[in-house]
Amino acid sequence: MKIFYSMILLFLISISVTADANTVGGKIVHVGSVNETIVFRIVGGTDTNRPACATTLRYAVHKDSVHASLILTAFATGKDLGTVSGLGTCSLWGNAEDLRFIEICPATGCS
Repeated sequence: MKIFYSMILLFLISISVTADANTVGGKIVHVGSVNETIVFRIVGGTDTNRPACATTLRYAVHKDSVHASLILTAFATGKDLGTVSGLGTCSLWGNAEDLRFIEICPATGCS
């Protein structure tokens, strides 16, 4: 039982360590694709705790990700972003942070 609780504790710690890597606000100004990965860049937002591997300040998602259509729609319409959060890793593309979630603001703005 101690092993089970230790595993849960390690999982929660790992979530809290990477949960702070994010961008708040801004717009997607660049979208590209390479192999099966969509990479995108946000400007006008505030970055915090981005991993050292994300040297281009881009985020990355797999082309079949549930996030892909949101990213393309936000880019095409110029929508404002709320919070965009990364995983703290760059496994999809070596210099772009893997995306955890993306929030796109409605016409009335993010609240």
